Amino acid sequence: MANVYMKAFFLTAAIVLLAFFFINQLDLMRATDLQRGIDSMLFDSESERLVYAYTQLMGNDTQAVCSYASSTAKARATRAYELSEKIRYFEQSNVVNADYERIKEQYYLANAALYVNVQTAAKYCGTGPYTTILFFYKTRQDCPECQAQGAVLDSVVKGNSNVRVFAFPIDTDYEFVNMLARGHNATSAPSIVVNEGNVLSGLHSEDEIRAILPSVTAQRGK
Repeated sequence: MANVYMKAFFLTAAIVLLAFFFINQLDLMRATDLQRGIDSMLFDSESERLVYAYTQLMGNDTQAVCSYASSTAKARATRAYELSEKIRYFEQSNVVNADYERIKEQYYLANAALYVNVQTAAKYCGTGPYTTILFFYKTRQDCPECQAQGAVLDSVVKGNSNVRVFAFPIDTDYEFVNMLARGHNATSAPSIVVNEGNVLSGLHSEDEIRAILPSVTAQRGK
């Protein structure tokens, strides 16, 4: 009888270890996929930054540069959004991978670089490829309003392909995020900033946000 229990014990242990191994491998594959996406974002952002710097240095015709920025910006923003969705899913399903926080930090950095390049293009070329919304939220404490505002912004983006949201945690030690928040007087969460000039603090409805999008877009096009 003891042998039967021992066999059952070892069989159960083997199954648990095998399940742990497969979960660990799955998490590793997800982390690797995310890392590739982030590396690609950082490479694209650095490439674009060098294009702007070289053009300013050499005094070349800006038309080609602005055409390049316009043709690539939307695709890059779409890839960034898809990557954020993967990170969100990874956060919900991750079990054992310890690289998640590092990956998330790198994503915030890559997303900030993309945002800065978009704003650089808007000032350099006189117009931007889309309306930008900065979204500041909290991660270190429970923030139901932040979650609700994030869901509202998801709906805004789905209903308008010319709007891109750049989301950052306001309660972290990331200096580049703190700089963005200070620069826009975003001192609480949730807060959103539309096209650099319209700051909304607290929870706002989809209708409230949509109401300011056309006027902001029109102002930028002047």
